[in-house]
Amino acid sequence: AALPRLGEFNSQELANFAWACACTGRIEADRISALLDRVINGFATFEPIDLSQLYQFWLFLRVEHPHVRQFEPHHQQSLRRAYTGTMPRPWRLQRDVSAALSRLGWIH
Repeated sequence: AALPRLGEFNSQELANFAWACACTGRIEADRISALLDRVINGFATFEPIDLSQLYQFWLFLRVEHPHVRQFEPHHQQSLRRAYTGTMPRPWRLQRDVSAALSRLGWIH
């Protein structure tokens, strides 16, 4: 399992792992805290593309695990800025996700 090795992950690997958890929906609520601790403690080391992936992880947490600890508001703002600013125009996946969230009535 990858979670015991989180301390060995660099920033990019950590962002990729969080993003993969969001894409697959495969992370237990009790392990989210360990992942969040690692991400928050190294927040300043993430590149914008990594923060963009973490934004998608945060959206996953908000929908699938709303009762677990979340990112602090200042982290949320940084993640959103990175997500909306990493590409000159949104990727198709980003547009599809945004459209789905809008259909659900979720302001994002």
